[in-house]
This record gives sequence, structure tokens and C-alpha cells, in this order.
Amino acid sequence: MAHESTAVRRRRPGKARLEVARLTRTLSSLELRKFLIGTVIWSIGNQMVTVTQTYVIFDITKSALQLAILGAAVVVCSISMSVISGILADRFRRRTLLMCGSVATASSMLVIGILLLTDRVEPWHIQVAGGVHGAALALDWTARFSLLPNMVSRNILARAIFFDNSFFNLGRVLAPLMWGGIVQFWSYDWTYIAIAVVMATNFVVVAMYRPISTPIGVAHQPIWHDFVEIAAVIRGNSILKGNLIFTFVNALLMGGFIYLLTPISREVYNVGAGEYSQLFASVGVGAFIGGLFLGLSGGFRQAGYALLVTNILASGSAIVFALVSSIYLGFAFALTYGLINAIHIGLGTISLQMAVTDNVRGRLAGVYELAWAGFPAGGFVYGALADSLGPSSSLIIGCGFVIFVTFAVGGFNQRLRQLRMRV
Repeated sequence: MAHESTAVRRRRPGKARLEVARLTRTLSSLELRKFLIGTVIWSIGNQMVTVTQTYVIFDITKSALQLAILGAAVVVCSISMSVISGILADRFRRRTLLMCGSVATASSMLVIGILLLTDRVEPWHIQVAGGVHGAALALDWTARFSLLPNMVSRNILARAIFFDNSFFNLGRVLAPLMWGGIVQFWSYDWTYIAIAVVMATNFVVVAMYRPISTPIGVAHQPIWHDFVEIAAVIRGNSILKGNLIFTFVNALLMGGFIYLLTPISREVYNVGAGEYSQLFASVGVGAFIGGLFLGLSGGFRQAGYALLVTNILASGSAIVFALVSSIYLGFAFALTYGLINAIHIGLGTISLQMAVTDNVRGRLAGVYELAWAGFPAGGFVYGALADSLGPSSSLIIGCGFVIFVTFAVGGFNQRLRQLRMRV
């Protein structure tokens, strides 16, 4: 026993050195560092759109139904763009697509900012801008998802994805804090101008990307062949199917967590814009910690079971958040939700990235973004439910159904349960 314990102690320093070497190799990549800088800027801009749009339209109209219409506008445009964005990402330069998305978001938010400053804004203006942002976000996200593997070598891809998720979530921390500061010192009119500036900055950063590889595409194949090929890839891989189901259901029914922060903070916690932005930031802090944990640790060996357990725990923390009436407990469970959900999303993302070759990665990203379109759809669903049932009850019902779906997917998808990851 003593000899065995000595052997274990001798192995541990070697494993620790190996982990440090892997981490150093990952972060030494210049292109990855540029990509991470772009990620946090892009995340700040898009998160500020979500915070601003939901708060402003609810503040102007005092109507959860108008919030639902905003969600519907975003989801219709997001779904429409998701259908074609994957094909575009496999046929055109992904960096160029990212730059186009930044221009679209910056322009639409600048228009709303000017309308607010001149006191000419109407709810439908905000909803139309939300639709433009939904389309731009679908294009952006698809291009970004499929571009990252072209920016780094495959031996550091897993950790690169985990760090990318963490930097995205860092933007979720910074965006609401920036938003709260702008509202406190000026007004939320100026947050739209700030968003335009942030997205213009992202355009410049993306222009400096230098991918180390290029997509392997078939430029002249018919469009219908693109749809048939990615459908066959997904149909033949139960891990992909399970993750896409999780993504859509979670986005639809747990994504409402974000959309309901405004009415919950106003009607349950009875707080203003400052505490509302801090609730948003709490989710981001938790998500940043979760993503950083994955980047430093490399993930879980039993990735399939980790996917299932984290989904149940994230749903449970959202339910508890809906039940408490103290703003301080709200901060704690918002952070817990963000942390666990980020781990779940990170594990799902790497399993998708590793499952396909680069020539179909853009189309998989388009399908993945199509599944994420459940998020703004959740804004419509929860806006309609909250109008009659109240925000807390609506969130409890939605997250309860997520837990049911998780048990169902885990029970019937053996390959997903058995998913392993080298850490």
C-alpha cells in the first residue's frame, strides 16, 4: 500500500506538468488570442442589445405582450437567416460574413438610438431593429462557430472552444454593467449608440483575423445537395441529434430566464435598472466561471453523463430563482444557473465540433443556430405566458419541462450517455 501511494504521488506531478503544457500551448496561439478578443467585444455588443431591447420596450409599453412581439420578430428573422447562413459559411469567407453581421447590428442600433434621442421612437421601431439583429446574430454566430476550427490547430481545439465560451460569457458580465453605468449617468437612449460603437470595433478586430486553414468546400454543388448532405450527417449521428434537441428545448424554455429578468426584477423584486443589470451580470459571472473551469480542466471524461446532469441542475437552479423573493438570493441563483448552464453548453459545443469535418461545419453551425432560434422564440412563449400566469410561474413550468425532456433524451439515447472526452 505504501509503495502504491508513492507511485500515485509520483504520477501526479507529471500529470500536472502535462496539463500546464497543454494550457500553455493553447494560450500561446496568436490567432486564438485575437479570436478571443473579438469574442468578448462581439459578446458585449450582442448582450447589450438583449439587455437594452427587452428593458426599453417593457419600460415604454409596460406590456409583456409587446415583449412577446419583440421575441417573435427576432425569432422569425433568426430562423430565416439560419436556414441559409450555414450554406454561406461553407461557400464564402467566414471572416467576411462576421464583418457583415457587425455592420447590420451596428446600423440598426444606431438608428434606434437616434430615434430615442429625438423622441420619435415607436415600439415597432424597436421590434424591427430586433428582427435585423436576429438575422445578423444568426449569420454572426454561424460564421463564428465554423471559423474557430480554422483559427487553431486541432490538438488545441477543445480547450480553445472552452476558452472561447468563457470569453463570450465574460462579455455577459461586462455588458449589463456597462449598460447600467450608461443608464445611471446618461439614459438608456445612449446605450444604443454604445452598441453601435462596440460592433464597429468588432468589425475592425475581425478584419485582423488570419485563419491558419480554409474550409474545404465544393463550390459548385447544387444548393439542395447541401441540405441533403447535412441532413444525412445529423440523421446518422445520435450524439448530434441529442445535442440539437437539448439546444432547442433549452433555448426555448430556459432561454426565457433572460427574457423574464425584466418583469421578475420589476414585479417580484421591485427593483430598478441598477439591480436589473446586476442580475444580468450575475448570470454572466456564473457563466464565465463555468467556461473558465472547462478551459482550465479540459472538461469531463464522462461527458455524456455530465451533459445530462448539468442540464437538470441548471433547470433546477432556474426554478429556485423563480421561487425566491429576495434579490440577494436572486443574485446567488442567477449566478448558479449561469455557471452550470455554461458547463452544459461548453460540453455540447465541443461534442458537435468534433463530430464533423470542416466541409460541413458551416451547415452544422447553421442547424445549431436554428436550434438556438428557440431562444428568441422563448421570449415570445414566455411573454405570452407571463401576461396571464405571471413571470415566476411561467419560468417554473418551462424549466420543469426541460427536466422531463432531459430524462427522456438520456433514457433513449445510449450513445449520448456513453460519450467520452479525453481530458
